[in-house]
Amino acid sequence: MEECQSLGLTKSIGVSNFSCKKLADILAFAKIPPAINQIALRWAYEQGIVIVMKSYNKERLKQNLEIFGWELSDEESKKIAAIPQRRANLAEFFVSETGPFKTLEELWDGEL
Repeated sequence: MEECQSLGLTKSIGVSNFSCKKLADILAFAKIPPAINQIALRWAYEQGIVIVMKSYNKERLKQNLEIFGWELSDEESKKIAAIPQRRANLAEFFVSETGPFKTLEELWDGEL
């Protein structure tokens, strides 16, 4: 991916659904660190969603502000809006016959 970026074939390198260990492994040898998902931030901003970002790293704070210098096209926004919504982790370990949540529906208030 780094070679693709250096050749101009991609603007940035991103990651998704990586564990902390896998991210640490990548960062140990990566010359170009994976980028934050500015497209998702920009899409949320364009939908009128209040975005609360937190970082103690000045560079990441600067990267977060880079969502304001460009816009998604109507086609790009429609494609993102068409992505089915779902939870990455259902947290089934919170469900128990003896606990406060007996089913996943109860845990997520029917928002599965």
